[in-house]
Amino acid sequence: MLQPGDLIFVRGRWWDPIADAIKFGELLINREDKLPLARLYTHVAVYLGGNNIAEAQGLRVSGTGRIGAYAGEYDIGHVVGMTYDQRQQFLHALTQENGYPYDWVGIFWLAVKAITGYSKKYEEHKTRYCSTYVGWALRQAGIVVNDETPSTLALDPRIHIEVVGKG
Repeated sequence: MLQPGDLIFVRGRWWDPIADAIKFGELLINREDKLPLARLYTHVAVYLGGNNIAEAQGLRVSGTGRIGAYAGEYDIGHVVGMTYDQRQQFLHALTQENGYPYDWVGIFWLAVKAITGYSKKYEEHKTRYCSTYVGWALRQAGIVVNDETPSTLALDPRIHIEVVGKG
């Protein structure tokens, strides 16, 4: 059951150039065997309640969005062992991240890593892409996860996936 603070893992749409590029990059980055379903995740957001989510999405600043935009195309991620206080800290931290631009430079460095294997330590504190937006807020609540991509976040041992999407 979906609760405020749960993660929304969005499956990429077919013939969506951005989602296709993310899926290809994740396949290159994560050469080891992994859950076939996790390979499909191209975006992650946080459920806030009602029809509202918090997300860092490509062509706008981080903040609230509507879960309805992803109807039938998402699965739920539950953070294992998250206490009530941690959930409140996590949700509060997300509000501190609203209004930041999307981290296109971070996406560039993910592409460099996918193509060349070179991993540059890149820390930008004024921009976020979806999984780092979620990972940063979780760290503020004392929960450390692998937030490199939506797939690595879904595969983190602290995350339990509840499959609810179609297909």
